[in-house]
Amino acid sequence: MIVPGKGEKRLDRVVQALSDLAQGGTNALGRSDVILVPGETETRVDDPLCSDGALVTFAPLSASAAAAGTFLKSTARGAFVLGHAVSDATDRVLRYEIRRP
Repeated sequence: MIVPGKGEKRLDRVVQALSDLAQGGTNALGRSDVILVPGETETRVDDPLCSDGALVTFAPLSASAAAAGTFLKSTARGAFVLGHAVSDATDRVLRYEIRRP
């Protein structure tokens, strides 16, 4: 979604931004991949779009990531923490998405 600047004078750009919002578009989200830390029970993920109370959803991209029992422990400004089972596996990759409140 393209957000018009404060001084935007072209009405079509403002209308497009409103239309995008009405259809679920937002810039208040982030998406990336993370590898769970081997030998640990939690993984901290730094992401500037995260805030306290953000909704973080994730999907495993490998069988070992699916077996990790991953859960969201906490969110804060600029980071979140995932809890998971201990494993020495280095291929436990998750894709995550953040939606700010």
